[in-house]
Amino acid sequence: MPVYETLKHQLARISDDTARLLDDAEKITELTDEGFPQWKATCEIISEQISEEIMRVAVVGAIKSGKSTFVNTLFGGDYLKRGAGVVTSIVTRVRTGRRLQAILYLKNWDEVNRDIDQASVLLPAHNRSGEDHPFDIRLEKDRQVLDRALNELAADQLITNDTRSAGSVLLTSYLKGYDRVQQLVEADHATVVFANDRFPLHRDFVGDDALAVYLKDVLLEIDTPGPGEGVEIADCQGSDSPNPLHLAMIQDYLMMAHLTVYVISSRTGLRQADIRFLSMIRKMGILDTVVFVVNCDLSEHESLEELSAGIRKIEEDLGLICPEPRTFTFSSLFQLMSQMEPDLSQRDRDRLAHWCRETAMVDFAKEELARFHRFLKRKISRERTSLLLKNHLERLEIVAGGIGNWIGFNRDLLACNADDARELADRVHRQRGRIDRMKLTVKNTLDGAVNQVKRDLKTATDRFFDVHADGVVGGVVRFVSGYQVEMHRYDESLMAVGFAKTLYMVFQEFKQAVDTHMAETVNPQVIRFVKAQEKNLMGYLDEIAGPYGAMIDDALAQYANAMDDVKMPQRRALSRISIGPDLETIRKMAGLSLPPAAATMHYSAQIKTEAVMRFGFYKIINLVKKAIKKPADKGHQEQFLALASGVKRMKRETERSILFHLKDYKENIKFQYMLKLADAAAAALYRRMLERFQHHGADLSKLVEMISEQRLDKEKVSASLDRIGQSSRFLQEKIGHLKADLRQLNA
Repeated sequence: MPVYETLKHQLARISDDTARLLDDAEKITELTDEGFPQWKATCEIISEQISEEIMRVAVVGAIKSGKSTFVNTLFGGDYLKRGAGVVTSIVTRVRTGRRLQAILYLKNWDEVNRDIDQASVLLPAHNRSGEDHPFDIRLEKDRQVLDRALNELAADQLITNDTRSAGSVLLTSYLKGYDRVQQLVEADHATVVFANDRFPLHRDFVGDDALAVYLKDVLLEIDTPGPGEGVEIADCQGSDSPNPLHLAMIQDYLMMAHLTVYVISSRTGLRQADIRFLSMIRKMGILDTVVFVVNCDLSEHESLEELSAGIRKIEEDLGLICPEPRTFTFSSLFQLMSQMEPDLSQRDRDRLAHWCRETAMVDFAKEELARFHRFLKRKISRERTSLLLKNHLERLEIVAGGIGNWIGFNRDLLACNADDARELADRVHRQRGRIDRMKLTVKNTLDGAVNQVKRDLKTATDRFFDVHADGVVGGVVRFVSGYQVEMHRYDESLMAVGFAKTLYMVFQEFKQAVDTHMAETVNPQVIRFVKAQEKNLMGYLDEIAGPYGAMIDDALAQYANAMDDVKMPQRRALSRISIGPDLETIRKMAGLSLPPAAATMHYSAQIKTEAVMRFGFYKIINLVKKAIKKPADKGHQEQFLALASGVKRMKRETERSILFHLKDYKENIKFQYMLKLADAAAAALYRRMLERFQHHGADLSKLVEMISEQRLDKEKVSASLDRIGQSSRFLQEKIGHLKADLRQLNA
């Protein structure tokens, strides 16, 4: 078993042993302490976090660069669909599991209908005969209306910037797939599972646009060791996908990823789409998490020298964006075919045999692959061990030490007569009073600090989204107002299909441009801003934790000195309190997540079709009618004037909708994420401080009363305490050994 997984399982056992020790202590008649529930809660939280901790690795790159093949190589089999379409593909997450299964998470009906409403803005003939109700694909008459509207569009109106219009593809796919998925989709979220022999069926689902459009998420669990337990590899859409929504989905995963592997084909080298995508990653502020895999196509290179020259060129190009890029070069397909050789077709066996004769390139690729695996193992084991295990171990050490102190107090008290027991309890009570007052001081100070940091977060968020400032919102407004429509391109369309359908075509291209601007410019700035605010928040709380942690330790040291006649375990020095590394855990426990990047593109839901098509169109149509009655040249010119007027109204309505939507988006980030995160982080810090307070300070009044009334079997209770004390010492020894192993691993 890998080192990290071994240490993780040891830590999980220590957490379980600590919880059982607390259960044993509670069974001693009436001797339970008020700290027990907090200690047990700590053990439960740690056990839950250990089992759920995931290290996420995003695999990104251009279409056909070999991302899926690379992920398949990591798991040693052909599990992911290779060469899947780009229109409706989604991030596919892959983990090691107990059995082979594909879990497909479907959108609910509200999400489906919302997508359709987004994509059908300004769609000609998309009306419901004056009925005022939201579109519902479950209603046959609504499907008929949508189908009729799509069928009335000319072929050239389904093309945007030389690719199929994302909006029309989305609508067509929803209609085509409806009959096959209607029994699967629910009002709430539903899942479809393909396990064991049925596992390959998921490829048909994700590879068919008409089915994949209904998917929200895909998780593959592979029954092989792969990169290791608790490691998730995400096969992301192509960075050059024509759909900006795909880029937004990738951004959401990159926000969570601990490592990003960017795959570059040695055949094509670094392309313009790669440069744009990497520039976006730099804007997000996460370029330091990126490593590069040059996926070598052995059939495309005559020699190792030629391949090496191509690698040097790629590294030079990367250096323009990423100083000193870390690169690895190997053939994912060669490695995958080598792993699957017994199951290959004769053609693939012949191809593999041909590659094997290229000994220089094959040996180089194998060496590079081994170097990559060493890097990945080190990244997963060494860095992850330090971040994910260290804090848990220190918290369990505090709990184990607290149990030891509780045993020492109670055992010494049992050895006293009634008067001495009462005197010891009085001393404990006085010291507890001091500690309780310090707890209150810490709580009040922390509350005041959090209120201040929340005010700062509000101010920073408002300033970032200030429409009047030269910032992100102002940039969107300038982009919309400055967007130029090349009117001459729609000459034939106006004559052939008329004003309304031409306006729809214009809007589709315009929306594609705005969505791309949102994905490539706005989202990275928002993500970078949020990450900066998160860092400031956690850093601010850690600054508070430092001096107060020291005050707590000093108070507990005074407490121990005042109780010097009580045989308590030797108190170990505790490290400085810090919750910065726990940001992801805090978010998860609080159920918090940043609004998805794609949310910035939902502005079109606010565009009132009637505002453009009714008020604007009915006025403009009069111009069109007049133009038809005039000579051809003059009439044609006035049609262009009518279209120009419609475009101006469309842009004005879009700008209004974007401003409204970004204001709502800002409020969500501020109140539903940033301020709640501040409260959750402060609560986590206070819990961590309380854990240290509870290292000492048992309430002995109940035991003193029992001793005074001589209604306690001292010998029986003492024997139980001795047994638990032995278990506590053994537990603390195990913690000490595990800490030593961690230090050695990180040396």
